[in-house]
Amino acid sequence: MAEKIKKEKKEKPQKVEKAPKAEKPVKKEVVEEERPAFETRDDIRRLVLYTIIVPRGQGDNIIRILKANKSSAQFLQYGEGTANNAIREILGIEDTKKDIVYSIVREDLVKDIKREIDVYFVASKRNKGIAYTIPLKAIVGVKMYKFLTQTVRG
Repeated sequence: MAEKIKKEKKEKPQKVEKAPKAEKPVKKEVVEEERPAFETRDDIRRLVLYTIIVPRGQGDNIIRILKANKSSAQFLQYGEGTANNAIREILGIEDTKKDIVYSIVREDLVKDIKREIDVYFVASKRNKGIAYTIPLKAIVGVKMYKFLTQTVRG
């Protein structure tokens, strides 16, 4: 009996065959074309903050004009007040509630937007307001600039 036990111990266990190894993926070398830094490109345009103050309820019309002229961001704020009663009577200002529209636009689009806003103000005696621009000196981040100038590629 001892011999049987020794023989059983000496038998080698069967080997399990392993699946063939998958080939390693070949890394393709991606050659990127040389692009100039975004800050040195010629297509960068200066930005301005275009502010338009109109009587309450006319802000949506101004926003439509801005969107039609490639403005990517418009902000509407409600305001109230102008001057004291004596000055308001002299200037003929009745309502003190205002819509204040802020928009960031490229400097080269300002003339077109101004022309359309002037047409809007002349179209009716109800349409009146004031518009002005403030140049922006810096924007933090290339992606923010691309968003504001609608040059983001998705």
